[in-house]
Amino acid sequence: MNRVRFRPHQSILIAAFIAFVGVLPIAFGPSIPGDNALTDDGSNVRWIFVPLLLIPIAVFVWVLRSGTDADASGLRVRGLLGTKRIPWSQIRELATDDRGRAVVLLRDGYAVTLSSVRRDDVGRLVEASGHGIVWQQNER
Repeated sequence: MNRVRFRPHQSILIAAFIAFVGVLPIAFGPSIPGDNALTDDGSNVRWIFVPLLLIPIAVFVWVLRSGTDADASGLRVRGLLGTKRIPWSQIRELATDDRGRAVVLLRDGYAVTLSSVRRDDVGRLVEASGHGIVWQQNER
């Protein structure tokens, strides 16, 4: 079975790690003179900035989890929080939007953007399907 996997670029993991390390001194660093960051228990954690750590963690999880898998049975589109399985029989056509992202137009009228699939990748996607799928290629 021919399976094609599309994933976000792994260098985003490095950026997420750098962002995480960059937020640590803001949330847990030493207090500034005149700053009332000391809490009642004597620690100098600035709790208001701790939620900022969730942003690079979410990006890290998104890069590890999201993407699109294509094989002869259909597509599996994964995002940060969910997964959608789309059999080839439900797909009417493939298209690309103005930003170069691949979009699947379903027979029920809905459109699903394929995570991590770009205009140049659609040919590989169609090849993995083993089906004759109409591909509406925009010239932009």
